[in-house]
Amino acid sequence: MLNYVKSEFYRIIHSPTLYVVGLCFIAAPLLLNIMLYCFTLYQPDFPYSTTSFSYSNIVANPMTFCFAALFLVFALYEGNEKNGNLKNVVTSGISRKKIFMGQIVVCLVVSVIILIITVSVYIFSAQFLLKVEGPVTAMDLVVESLAVTPIAVAALILSIVVSMIFEKSSIGIIYWLCIFVFVPQVLFYIGIKIDPIREIALWMPQNLFSGMQVNQSVCTPIWATQNGLSRCLISGFIGIAIFGIVGVFSSRKREL
Repeated sequence: MLNYVKSEFYRIIHSPTLYVVGLCFIAAPLLLNIMLYCFTLYQPDFPYSTTSFSYSNIVANPMTFCFAALFLVFALYEGNEKNGNLKNVVTSGISRKKIFMGQIVVCLVVSVIILIITVSVYIFSAQFLLKVEGPVTAMDLVVESLAVTPIAVAALILSIVVSMIFEKSSIGIIYWLCIFVFVPQVLFYIGIKIDPIREIALWMPQNLFSGMQVNQSVCTPIWATQNGLSRCLISGFIGIAIFGIVGVFSSRKREL
């Protein structure tokens, strides 16, 4: 597996896809802060040219980390089976289970690097260009990145699973959305009438984050309390375990 991981790092580093994806992630918050700053040039009292408003766009939407994981995986591995890359690796003697584990390692390393650079650019550009005021601070963004990490990793593993199972990216993305977005919402509404289902639904990230209050006047994310932080971490680790087991089982089944 180590040789496969090394070869994947070599392939990705020498592919323009990595740099395009990284640039997209880094440019998004930078452009947001530049845009907010430009508004102040024409309207000095523009109410949204603050660091709090800039940070709140991400702090209020932690599912963004999950969607980013989905985007990253499919950008790096979209069409991996169709273009013959995966087939060549399998014929060289590496099992699909090791390929699955190797892709997790590669995507995690790439994700962490991009996350660190993106958050750093986000904070430095906001602090330099915008008025430092409001309830949402740079520390909230940093804490969010740490608190949501297990859930984002679970989303990343699920993304790898569906990318390996389905040859068509569109179908894989639809399944991912069903598992991470649509099913939790359906279970939440069913749980209004059935308490046990409601308890299960509230552990799912889509519903777990829905009760947060993060805006221009208040910042009370779920991870601000010990209980809320514990729920974020436990939910993420449960997802990692479930999707990891499903991925290993699916990879073994495809080898039969």
